[in-house]
Amino acid sequence: MLECKKFRTVFIFIEYSYSHFKVNLFHVICTSNTSLISLFIFAGISGGDWSARNKLKAYEGVYCLAIRQYCRAAELFVDVVPTFESYELAEFGTIIRYTVLACMIALPRYNLRKKLMHHGVMAQALHSQYRDLREYFVSLYDGHYFEFLKCLAAVEQDMKRDPLLNPHYRHYVQEMRLRAYKQILQAYRSLSLKYMAQCFGVSVEFIEKEVARFAAAGRLQCKIDSVAGNVVTTSHISEKGDCRSEAPEASLDRGILYQTTVKRGDIFLNRLKKLARVIDF
Repeated sequence: MLECKKFRTVFIFIEYSYSHFKVNLFHVICTSNTSLISLFIFAGISGGDWSARNKLKAYEGVYCLAIRQYCRAAELFVDVVPTFESYELAEFGTIIRYTVLACMIALPRYNLRKKLMHHGVMAQALHSQYRDLREYFVSLYDGHYFEFLKCLAAVEQDMKRDPLLNPHYRHYVQEMRLRAYKQILQAYRSLSLKYMAQCFGVSVEFIEKEVARFAAAGRLQCKIDSVAGNVVTTSHISEKGDCRSEAPEASLDRGILYQTTVKRGDIFLNRLKKLARVIDF
């Protein structure tokens, strides 16, 4: 009984920290009460059922979004939406918006449609009430980059008005532009700056500056041929796994896959030759 009261008190403090946008307090409460929350949820203390689990996921999802843990936030929100009932925390529309924002920046492309458009309650909400968020997803997924940038501009304005997301809108918008650049460059070995600028509906100077900045920072695997006015991709298959790593899609440059396969094959053959010499000896 005492643990149950403590748990409810923790929820009250979390609600207070969220409603007053005190992220630091949010962090202190969540980290200092991890053992109590786990005890309540998993030991089944006085009503620790699926409803409490769902409530906790909603609270943790909001917290993760506030500290840019987008992968974890996306995972939690996708689970929360079908049975959402934490209206004391936020409106259902707010949770839908948070879910789309988190999924768009965190999930690999092949998983986006499954989580957003083939996900029952989520898909119904996007088709009926939140068509602006649906257009935001579809424009990127289908490669309509000019429309995507317009949708992203609207998302930026929404984030500016949200006290929880306001500190992160510049970072989020930058990362989403980077994601769009990566997606269009995946399909080509070489792409003209003029064509890329036309796709995004911006000037050649702007797109050249953007690509050069991300390439210099190692965020885009490409280089700019200023003489020819082209972007030449030098991307490779990353061996590091994260929430954004994904299986190579059909649009990925087959030449890169071929080169990687040949290189790894040569390494394997060299090792076999060394092994053969040892065995012969």
